[in-house]
Amino acid sequence: MGLFLQQHKVKCSVCGRELGENEYLTSCLFCGGIPIIEYEAPVFKVDESKPGILRYGSLLPQMRVASTRGEGLTPIMELDGVLVKNERFNPTGSYADRASALISSHIASSGIRRIKVRYEPGFTRSLSYYLPRGVRAHYCVEKPLEIDIDDLFELANRGELSACGNSVGVPVEYTSALTVEGLKTIVFEIYEKRVNVEYIVVPAMTGVLAFSLAKGLSELERSELAIDLKVIAVFPEGAVIPDFLKNMDRVEIVRASSEDALDSFNYLLKKGIYTVPLSAMGFQVAKIIQGSIAVLTIGYKPRSRRRRSRLAEEVLKTLEKLDRATAYEIWRNNPESSLRGIYKAIKSLMREGLVCEEPMSRGRRKIILYRLCS
Repeated sequence: MGLFLQQHKVKCSVCGRELGENEYLTSCLFCGGIPIIEYEAPVFKVDESKPGILRYGSLLPQMRVASTRGEGLTPIMELDGVLVKNERFNPTGSYADRASALISSHIASSGIRRIKVRYEPGFTRSLSYYLPRGVRAHYCVEKPLEIDIDDLFELANRGELSACGNSVGVPVEYTSALTVEGLKTIVFEIYEKRVNVEYIVVPAMTGVLAFSLAKGLSELERSELAIDLKVIAVFPEGAVIPDFLKNMDRVEIVRASSEDALDSFNYLLKKGIYTVPLSAMGFQVAKIIQGSIAVLTIGYKPRSRRRRSRLAEEVLKTLEKLDRATAYEIWRNNPESSLRGIYKAIKSLMREGLVCEEPMSRGRRKIILYRLCS
């Protein structure tokens, strides 16, 4: 049996070559194109018993280990008549968390112990947060003087910084099949909510997000669902449009100026939405094009400086020992505490992304098991 638990194949979206399971973490080795996973008989189903993006398991690769930290199911809000899909509510404040969850699952399922990750803003920091324990990461940085200082500190604390030619390990890139699989779930959530729009507007630099959403729309259509949606990819003026986007039926390309980006950034800031100018560009375009929803791809989340309680530390130790347990079972291992206190500690650990919940059935009862996220 292969690494994945359902029938599908992966091939390059550009040259069409079929690739193996171990080539799902990078761009095509032959032409540099984006690999895609093709399902033999795509069917869109929603499993409400599964957390986050895992609810769309019928159109995601099913791996032996599922790594999740609460990514997905981000809110849709209205801001001055414009619908906004606010991805800053993901664990690290980035849409990239959807990709990181699947890539981390692949790494855990395959037993990979050392990786080298080419730096990509937003994505690399997200992946460093999701990596399973015991995985040694080398973060390949080509232009360290141009990287956000917070990113450098985070990556240095969670792994090793190195020049791209010197690092060793299994290569991991943003332009990968599993990235596409994770990002396309944004479309699934918009469809599940039956949001009445014609366009999904996203900021674009690499074009991978727009490509991923278009793949999600195609899979919904192949599932024999009525889909009348298009993706609008908003590129900065002067940016090079990648070849893989130029002839996609479901993708329309527009350009925005730096002035537009800053105007939108300032506007959102005054509304209490903290995001980066690149992410704000999509909102600016969605304001102009009626029937649109803007995807805010990345934002800032306030950092908690609270110290973890002693009970929270005991809950972590108990889960490390038991692997999976209900709140009641955790309490039985810590009888000096109250059950209410156990629940409170679990919720605080879930907000930190350290504990994940796993719904399941025992006989006719539905229960919630808790486990360490990685």
